[in-house]
Amino acid sequence: MALIPYPLLCGDTSTHIYGHPTFSGRPATSVLFLLHGYPANAHNITPVVNRIFNVLVNKSRGLRGSSRNNLFIVTLESNSKLKPPTDNDSVGEAEHVYKAQGIPVPFSYSVKSLSTGVPLEQLASVVSSLIDLLPRVLHSNSSEVINTWLVAGLGLGAHAAWMVMDRDPRLHACIPILGSPDFLDIATSRSLSNFPLLSSYMTRETREYILKHDPISRPATSERPNPFLNKQILAIVGAQDTMIPLLPTRQFLDRINVGPLGTKRLVIQEGVGHQCTQEMIVQMAEFIWDVALA
Repeated sequence: MALIPYPLLCGDTSTHIYGHPTFSGRPATSVLFLLHGYPANAHNITPVVNRIFNVLVNKSRGLRGSSRNNLFIVTLESNSKLKPPTDNDSVGEAEHVYKAQGIPVPFSYSVKSLSTGVPLEQLASVVSSLIDLLPRVLHSNSSEVINTWLVAGLGLGAHAAWMVMDRDPRLHACIPILGSPDFLDIATSRSLSNFPLLSSYMTRETREYILKHDPISRPATSERPNPFLNKQILAIVGAQDTMIPLLPTRQFLDRINVGPLGTKRLVIQEGVGHQCTQEMIVQMAEFIWDVALA
């Protein structure tokens, strides 16, 4: 069946909320934020939404019975129009590309003022704002509650998923697919591919900020508790992916402590490059069932 999303505006970001009648009428709800990469958009990710629901509906009708929670999937699309760089302006071009990495278009670091070096992680802010807002939108006239928040991302959207998970403790699970928690490593690798990010031309302020605040660089401290403690993590990569390096994800998963109630798993699909396969979507859906619906 065709799923018609419910539109919602959050600042300058349009969100699309997908539900399915199979996952309705329960007293509690799970919400998955599904973040796209660059240069994709929210429309491109609609088939992934449909496939996730197809897998979950079949599962709910199988031997394991119906789900305990409702489920909504939320995609995001920026309405910001970025100012294009001037000719022969390599730094301007680099900043333009980085602003285009997401929420605004798509998801990563953007710089509000290069003169003051004040970066804004707009994606984390928008997702956190939606976590505040969605209970009133989805359950305005009922006693139902949202008890599980998840975030998944594809490509550069996977880096965004790592970043959001690192920022907001209310998230319960993270599913980065074809991505990495190390943004500078992504940029360096992609500068050698057909989708360069021009990392060598970014401003010093941007590079220093990323080095300090990227998920891979932020250790837990007494002032900042471990953001991954008792959380559920599933990272999925292609073994032959030449665009996004595998090593930072493997090392980061080895390093983070998910505690006695958390899980972390890396799935490497052989024979696959930088491509989201049907098998990856099925693995994501199975994981969503286990941590949010079963």
